[in-house]
Amino acid sequence: MVVSNVNKETVFIAVRNKENPYLIQLFNRLNDKIAEIKLKNSLLRIFSIEIEGKEVATISTIPMIEVKYVHIGKLNWSVIGDIPFSNYRVKCNHEIIMEVAPLILGLGQPGIQLAFKNIEDTRAGTLIAIFLNKYVKMPGKPMDESFSNFHSKNKLSYLNFKDKFHFPKCGPY
Repeated sequence: MVVSNVNKETVFIAVRNKENPYLIQLFNRLNDKIAEIKLKNSLLRIFSIEIEGKEVATISTIPMIEVKYVHIGKLNWSVIGDIPFSNYRVKCNHEIIMEVAPLILGLGQPGIQLAFKNIEDTRAGTLIAIFLNKYVKMPGKPMDESFSNFHSKNKLSYLNFKDKFHFPKCGPY
């Protein structure tokens, strides 16, 4: 998956491991690994987000019919909105730090647009958006199918993001 900015320049490249499908790695343009999300506890379905080798966030998935709210531990971020259709906001202390919306790209491909208020949040926010796109349960589908079938949603080969404003950083990293 290619993550580009509004000028269509590649910012990140996200790669999923075929042997370990829950491992998603984020690389910069120089092919240096800068972040990853991986399964931390398979029994409780806890995922870990690591930036430069340090765990900065955890995501706990809860089996339910339709996911409308996700809490990102350690960072204290709350994801609110229509998660299955990639139209949501990420808040920290009642302040919006990231907005996500579906987008049709130039060649008619579906994509997601990410808008960040702080450029420091792009690595963690990009991984969270990829995670929510790939692993969140769609309404009416069994939980096991949504975790084993990575094509349950539209294939999104591109993410667009833009840096809106610079606000104080929210989170421990």
